[in-house]
Amino acid sequence: MRPFSECTLYLITDRALSRGRSTVDVVRAALAGGVDVVQLRDKEAEVTTIIEEGMRVHELTARYQVPLIVNDRVDIALAIEAEGAHVGQTDLPAHMARKLLPTPNLLGVSTSSVDMARRAQQQQADYVGFGPIYQTATKETAASPRGTEMMHDTLEAIDIPLVALGGISDRNISEVVAAGADHVAVCSEIVSARDVERATATLKEMMLQAQAKRRAR
Repeated sequence: MRPFSECTLYLITDRALSRGRSTVDVVRAALAGGVDVVQLRDKEAEVTTIIEEGMRVHELTARYQVPLIVNDRVDIALAIEAEGAHVGQTDLPAHMARKLLPTPNLLGVSTSSVDMARRAQQQQADYVGFGPIYQTATKETAASPRGTEMMHDTLEAIDIPLVALGGISDRNISEVVAAGADHVAVCSEIVSARDVERATATLKEMMLQAQAKRRAR
């Protein structure tokens, strides 16, 4: 399995934004386009549906050696033998999730401040999701935009990977990477695209170009 440190473009699934397509079909196209982490997020489906879908998605991600992360549900992550789980500030506390997830399973934690990110690291998170960087309508409960400056401050304060998220698209992904992000999460820009593979490939290429420019500075 690809090490998380080498994974740059992180897909968050959302059935409601997928133009009627199945999550499996969206993930298949996104993997072909270059996504290298997949988070299965489904707030509405029954547990049995998430498990069945998760198993099918995991078959795809395994072929590409891409980690599969399950949002919120540590139990489902364990049941389908996913590579990890991701919890928010109102979900199972990170230190409890860490006890349930055996090493080397990944634990991600949603954060929106430097202090939250530091606390997640102390509770043995493997990475933090930080944002929203920009205004986003994907999550109704999202905090106000944090911007790239606060993201950079958070990167400086922790020693684990930070995944920038929230409102990131082909209009601003280069700016996020230029500000220091090596890992970027995208939801609607990919799952809502008419051509998922092409949209993913465009974002991945923009990331790679922005990283090369940053290293050259």
